[in-house]
Amino acid sequence: MSYSCTFGRIISLVLFLVFAPYFRLEAGTALTDAEGIPIDESASEVVVYPAVFFEQYRPITARDMVQRVPGFRIDDGGGRRGFGGVAGNVLINGERPSTKDDTVSALLERIPASQVERIDLIRGRSGGLDLGGQSVVVNVVLKTEGAAAYKWETKVEQDVDGGGPTPEGSLSVSDSFGRTQYNAGIDAERFLFNARGPEDLLVGGAVAEDRDEKTRGDGVNLSASFNSESKLGETLLHVNGKLSYNDFDRLERSRRTPRDPGLGGSEVEEASGNNGVTIEVGGDVEHPLAETLTGKLILLYNRTGTDGFSSRRALNDSRLQTSFSRADFDATSSEAVARTEFDWTRFADHHIELNLEGAYNALDNALVLKVDNGNGLETVPLPGANTRVEELRGDFALIDSWTIGSWVVEGTLGAETSTISQSGDAEKKRDFFFTKPRLALTYAPSTRRQLRVSMTRDVAQLDFNDFVSSTNFADQQFSFGNPDLRPERTWMFEASFEQRFGEIGVITLTGFHDWIDDVQDHLALGGIFEIPGNIGNGRRWGGKLEATLPLDAVALAGGRLDIEGRWQGSRVIDPVTGRPRVLSNEEKRKVTLDFRQDFDVARVAWGWTIELRGRTPQFGLDEFVVRDDRFDMDAFVETTRWFGIKIRLLLENVANRRISRDRTVFAGPRDLSPIAFEESRNRLRGRSVILTLSGSF
Repeated sequence: MSYSCTFGRIISLVLFLVFAPYFRLEAGTALTDAEGIPIDESASEVVVYPAVFFEQYRPITARDMVQRVPGFRIDDGGGRRGFGGVAGNVLINGERPSTKDDTVSALLERIPASQVERIDLIRGRSGGLDLGGQSVVVNVVLKTEGAAAYKWETKVEQDVDGGGPTPEGSLSVSDSFGRTQYNAGIDAERFLFNARGPEDLLVGGAVAEDRDEKTRGDGVNLSASFNSESKLGETLLHVNGKLSYNDFDRLERSRRTPRDPGLGGSEVEEASGNNGVTIEVGGDVEHPLAETLTGKLILLYNRTGTDGFSSRRALNDSRLQTSFSRADFDATSSEAVARTEFDWTRFADHHIELNLEGAYNALDNALVLKVDNGNGLETVPLPGANTRVEELRGDFALIDSWTIGSWVVEGTLGAETSTISQSGDAEKKRDFFFTKPRLALTYAPSTRRQLRVSMTRDVAQLDFNDFVSSTNFADQQFSFGNPDLRPERTWMFEASFEQRFGEIGVITLTGFHDWIDDVQDHLALGGIFEIPGNIGNGRRWGGKLEATLPLDAVALAGGRLDIEGRWQGSRVIDPVTGRPRVLSNEEKRKVTLDFRQDFDVARVAWGWTIELRGRTPQFGLDEFVVRDDRFDMDAFVETTRWFGIKIRLLLENVANRRISRDRTVFAGPRDLSPIAFEESRNRLRGRSVILTLSGSF
C-alpha cells in the first residue's frame, strides 16, 4: 500500500471517530468554562476566557494558558525585515511587543500563570487593537497589581542513541515598582543530537556503493531578556532588550564501501561550526493626541555577528587524505526601524489607522575558500562571496475598519518603496515600488459562528543571503549570489468558516488560492551553474482544517484533541524542462494531531502528538531532490501533585522516525541529460527522554 494511501486512511479514520458524536449537538449549546461559568460572548468578534478556565490544565506560564485556547495556535511572526510585516498573533495587554528577536512565545514563557487575569480570543477587527493583518489573535491581559512572581524551569535531556545528558534551565521574575511593570529572565541551554543511517549510491539503477553515515551535533544557547511597561500620566511606555549567544558544532562521517571488490573503500568527513552574538533594544511610546486620536512611536535596533567554518575531508582506505576543502566566513547583519502609528476613532462605526515605517538593513559578508588537492592549501576565489548589501525601505498603510451590524469590513491602502544596493565583489543599485492593498470581510452573527474572507497583495522580501555566494560541501556545490533577484508578489485569497460548540469545541475550515508573480527558485546560469532567481509566475491553492474537540462524548473524560491539517497543490513552469511542476521546497500535506487528557483529582495529565508530513521536492539545474519526513510521534505524562511543581516526562520520537532524502543527479541539464548517479539516504533521527521540572513562587 502506498504511503499517501495509508496517510489518507489514517486521517479519515481519526476524523470519523472524533467528529461523529458532534453531529448530534444542538445549535444552541452554550459556551462555558470548566466550572460551568459562562464564557463572555457579548461581542461576536471576541471570546473571553477568564483565568479560571485554564485551571484544569494546571498552567505554570502564560504560554501554557495560550496553548490551551480552543482552536488557536501561537504564531511568532515571520522573519521579515522591518516591524510591520512580522506581526505574530499574540498581544500582551492589547499591544504588540516592540521586539523581534525576543519572540512572543519566549515572552509568554517568562510570565507566570498567576499574573494572567484573562485571555481574549479576537476574530476580526475589535476596538483599537493592533492585529497586524492577522485574522485571529489572542490578547493576554495581565493583572495590574500583585506581589513579585518568579518562574523557574530546569530540564534534562538524554539521547537514547548515545551522548551524555544535556541540561537546560531558565529563571524569570515579574514585578512592579511605582507605575512600572517589568519582566526579566535568563535562559541557558546545552543541546545534542545524533543521527545514523545508510545511504546508497546508485549508478545505472544499480547500487554501486554502500555508505554508513553518522552525524553528531552539539551546541549552547545563552540569553538574557528584559521588558517593561510604564504608565506616565496618559503616556504608555514600553522598553525591551535581549542579549543572546549561540555556539554550534557538527560532524558527519560517511564510511563508503564500493560493491566492486577491486575498488578500495573511502571515508568522508564533513564538519561545520559557528558562533554568534545578537543584541536587540527597542521600545515604544503611546500618547493620546486628541480625544479620538492616539499616536505611537516605535524604535527598534538589532545586530548579529556570526563567524564560522565548514570543511570536507576525503580519506582513502588507508586513512590518508586525498582532498580537503575549507570555507571560513564572517557575517554581520544589522537593522534599525522607526515606525509611527496613528489611531483615529472619530466615528463610532469606524476605526482608522495610519502607519508609516522606515527601516535600514545591512549585511556584511566575507568568505575565504581554500582547497588542498595534494599540493597544500590554496585560496580559491569565489565571485560574490565578499560583499555588502544594504536596503533603505519605507512602508505606508492606511486602514479603515468599518462595523456594520454583524459585518466588519476592513480595507487597506498600502505601499512600499525600497532601494537595495550591493558593493564589494558585485556592484548594483536598484529601486523598487509596490502597492499592497487588502480587503477583509468578517461576518459574525454570534460568538459561535463566523465567516472570514480576505484578499491581500503580499510583497515578499529578498533574502540578503541570496545576494551572497556560499559553499555546499555536502553536495559538493557552490551557491552563487544573484544581485538581480526580484521579490515575489502574491495575490492571496482566503475564506474561513468557524463553528464553536460546547465548552471548548471549535472547527475551522479554510480554503486559499495564491497567484504568484516572479516565483523565486533556482535559475540556470549559462547552462552550467545555478543561482537564486525568478522563474516566472505560479499558483498555490489548497485547504486547511483546524479543530479543538472535547472527547467526553467518546468516553475520554477530560480529554481533548487538537487537529491542524493542511493540503495544497501548486503549479509553475519549470525553467529547465519547460513543463509544469509543483513549487520547490513546499510539502503537499501536513497533519498534526495533539491529544491531551487531564485527571483533575489526581492532578495528572498525559497525551501525545502525531505529525504526518508529505514529501518535499527541490528542483535544480542538473538535479532533483525529494525529502520525506514521514511520521513522528511524541508522548508525555505530567503531574503537579507535589508542592505545586510540574513534573513532566516526555519521550520524543516514539516511533523512531526515519527521514529519507533521494537525490538524482544528471550529467547535465535535467531536460537533455541522462542520470549520472543517485543518492538514497535513510536516517534514524533517534529517540530522546526529557525530564522537566518547573514552577513559580
